[in-house]
Amino acid sequence: MRIRRRATGVLLVLATAPLLLGTPATAAAEAQGGIVLPVRSHWQTLADSQHVYVSSPGDDAVVATDHDGQVVKKVEGLDGARGMTESTDESTLYVALPKADAISVIDTATLTETQRISTGADTEPESLALAGGRLFFSYQSNVFDAGIGSVAIGEATPAVRLDDNPVWYGKPRLASSPGAPGRLVAADSQGANGMRVYDVGSGTLQETAYTEAVGDVEDLVVTPDGSSVITANGSNYYHQRWRLSDLTEDGRYDTGSYPNSVAVDSRGTVAAGTVAGGEWDIYIYRPGEATAYRTVALSWPYWDLLDRGVAWAPDGSRLFATRFPYSGEVILDVVSDLAKASSTITLSAPQTNPKGTPVTVTGKLTSLIPFPKGGQVKVTRNGVELPDAKVRPDGSFSFSDTPPDWNMYAEYTTTYAGDARHVPGTATATVELVS
Repeated sequence: MRIRRRATGVLLVLATAPLLLGTPATAAAEAQGGIVLPVRSHWQTLADSQHVYVSSPGDDAVVATDHDGQVVKKVEGLDGARGMTESTDESTLYVALPKADAISVIDTATLTETQRISTGADTEPESLALAGGRLFFSYQSNVFDAGIGSVAIGEATPAVRLDDNPVWYGKPRLASSPGAPGRLVAADSQGANGMRVYDVGSGTLQETAYTEAVGDVEDLVVTPDGSSVITANGSNYYHQRWRLSDLTEDGRYDTGSYPNSVAVDSRGTVAAGTVAGGEWDIYIYRPGEATAYRTVALSWPYWDLLDRGVAWAPDGSRLFATRFPYSGEVILDVVSDLAKASSTITLSAPQTNPKGTPVTVTGKLTSLIPFPKGGQVKVTRNGVELPDAKVRPDGSFSFSDTPPDWNMYAEYTTTYAGDARHVPGTATATVELVS
């Protein structure tokens, strides 16, 4: 729930029902609406059809959970674990180990490290992507430049190739897609050196497109069909969509400040995350649409969505989000019912009201998908049930109530129970009762 106070003195409350599902690991986690993971840092969240992987540089580990958020194993001894990527058959997880100048190869069936590939002294690999039959990694070339290296993972003794002409200020974020198997996308993470698309079919970097219109990229993803790239750039108040062929911007998702994560499921559904603490943390878009049909508010306040902290189950059945509550633990939230749209309730009530006189509350139920006719919202005052309020065809409703004289405050909660096309929604407004 997010609460704002208008200059008019009317309390405006925007809310949806808790969308943070999953079996809690502890009683504390249950109260927080998420699963406490056994790590205290985060770099990336990745998911496949069986597991969710969270890399933790400070713990030198990767945590693997099931889709309910229950920890399956904490893979330790992974020096500074950062970027991750996975083979298309999900049998192998690759993890960048900057503190070891290496890449770890992990068997996802046993969740054990089977191989460690050296990337060269002082390379400190970070972001990973598979393309053209090679594993690409971003690395530190020298004090001022960063580059892109690659590993011939199909060889018995994988040969490592480093960039002949590093052009990046910060280690670039890398992305690829089975829909464009011979293409690699790289975007500068710490400067204004833009974004590039490479043809890597020959095993080398052959630039095919470039734009300088984006920089300081926190996260990026290539769509499953290989047609587009979506970037999360913290200095913008929107996520940008680019054509892979020429990196011309061809769309925006107005998510607000500051974009820090993005993920796309196998059908092209986009989850775009922000970190600014606005009304919502994650916005969800159907393929080809630029208006979110669903929004997600993680637990609040002060519990921010982490950079590169959003991941889909490949079939789109669940969305995973990692956040950091400033108390030390990393929290994993599991969001389901993703085919349903949000139910947003806006309430307006006076800040104060004379005791013994009726309090009038007005509200509106909204969604991008129409609600069934004849809807109603349940109403309580300080936990006491009041008559339901009927929702008009335009979504508006109102009710009046005279609280007992001994009450100092009247807290009104309205709840929409949800339906076949909408998740539940709730909102609360508090009125001070004065003599």
